[in-house]
Amino acid sequence: MSLSNDLFKDKRVVLYIAAVALALIFIGVFGLKFGLDLEGGSYLQLQLQGAVAQIDVSPENILEHQFNATSVEKHGDSYVMTVLGKVPATLPDDLGYPGAKIVQGGNITKVTITATSESVVTNYLRKNLDADVNIVGVAPVQYEIRTNVTRASLNALLAPVGGSVPVGEDAFVEGLTPDTVDETKKVLDSKLNRVGLQDIKVRVVDNKYLLIDLAGIDVDNAQDLVGKPGKFEIRIQTTGNDTVHVLYGDAVESVDIPRGDRENSWSVPFVMSEDGAQLFQKAAIDSGATKNPDAHNVIMYLDKDEIFSAPLAAELAASLQKAPIRSMEARVGTGDEGQQKAKELYIHLREGALPVNVNVVGSGQVSAALGKQFKFQMIIAGLISLLAVAGMIYYRYRERRIVLPMITTSCSEVVMMLGIWALAGWRLDLASLAGIITVIGTGVDQLVIITDELIRGGEAAAVNADRSVKERAAAAAEKAGVGTKAAPAATSKVYLARLSRAFTIILGAAATTAVAMLPLLYMGFGALTGFALIIILGVILGVAIARPAYGRIIGYILAEG
Repeated sequence: MSLSNDLFKDKRVVLYIAAVALALIFIGVFGLKFGLDLEGGSYLQLQLQGAVAQIDVSPENILEHQFNATSVEKHGDSYVMTVLGKVPATLPDDLGYPGAKIVQGGNITKVTITATSESVVTNYLRKNLDADVNIVGVAPVQYEIRTNVTRASLNALLAPVGGSVPVGEDAFVEGLTPDTVDETKKVLDSKLNRVGLQDIKVRVVDNKYLLIDLAGIDVDNAQDLVGKPGKFEIRIQTTGNDTVHVLYGDAVESVDIPRGDRENSWSVPFVMSEDGAQLFQKAAIDSGATKNPDAHNVIMYLDKDEIFSAPLAAELAASLQKAPIRSMEARVGTGDEGQQKAKELYIHLREGALPVNVNVVGSGQVSAALGKQFKFQMIIAGLISLLAVAGMIYYRYRERRIVLPMITTSCSEVVMMLGIWALAGWRLDLASLAGIITVIGTGVDQLVIITDELIRGGEAAAVNADRSVKERAAAAAEKAGVGTKAAPAATSKVYLARLSRAFTIILGAAATTAVAMLPLLYMGFGALTGFALIIILGVILGVAIARPAYGRIIGYILAEG
């Protein structure tokens, strides 16, 4: 059996050929996607607005101010306000205290609410800032305010109720919690996904900034796409799978943050306008949902995607049969899964609006013509680098049998990297293409190490330095056992020992390169991430697939020489 037949039976070579073929299939099926600097388009840099603050204020003072009460008394989990004259029935709901009890006697009204001191502070901030406020820390209690606010403006807001922000840097910190930043990122990812831009990723920098590259989209459309809410709709199931329209998102006046009860059951409270409540009641009665809730789900859609479906609760159905109801809650489930669903539904109910205010601090665009020019220049640069490498290899060895396998191996590594890039749907940009060129250079260095180790025979290199490559290859092959049926060069112990020495050096260099790229991979800057990722990917593919195959191939070539 010939050496070439033995070569194609080698499992490392078979794996190498299969990997290259699979990569070509991936490129053909999924295609390569190009980033902003190669395709043209726009970029946005968004700054998230908000702060985390401690608040020093008495909840009794807040309630007295909100209800214009003459006195406020705390009884366990409840507060009782005494108010002169009548209190509008909708006032507690408007202030964020649903389920309040109002008892009027003569010229005095008693209002009883169930609330914690922290929820009183939260409601006051929400009402006056028109923004979401969450409790994010205890001992001391910290409030995350999801809007543009300063220490001075917050102190001015708290002054009428005798409150303030405590002194100290830790009492007021600009920025948001990592959970809120991640939530905002997910909303943007979902928004882009709904309009068919699944492969565009939102990147986070320092928990303060979001970076978005939108290839093929001009900057005006990009800003409109990111900032524009979706189309929210509520429908009620009538018969079978048929549904009837009830109302759109403009009928939802406010949405409260998700709530969990003592049984860890999660829901999202929301308030409809008076007209919206009447439309909802009519649709519920006409469809039969008030009499047979289980057969008539309430279904919510955002941009025609279903985001919630459940029947009316029995008590709500009975109440709707009598009168319209403005305050409702959507119950989504229990445990961690229920909490996650509640967070998602909370965003959707707000018509997909971002959970925090953002400020566009940077934007720009690259024309399609300029992107095309960059793409052409990078292709030329890659070809020139391959030709330069081929020239240096030929100058070093003066042997075409060695140059061709090296160049072929380098090209195949590029094909494998591009195949994985296409499969993952990642976008190639200038930095990732520069990384590919870097991988070509470092890869050839490692192939030279393998070749020199096999040809020179380690310690014999100095003795053989004045001989030609063919003579050194023949001597190395003879020393390795070529010519005997029992020990061809690519399987002899001497050959394997030399290859092992080469791979010891290569693995050390590869590990060093990969570790050096890890900080760039996690810094959050898109260009650096692509550069680092392509190099790490190239190192892994080279060490795991390409280098072992090349070691076998060059061994068989030297044996045939």
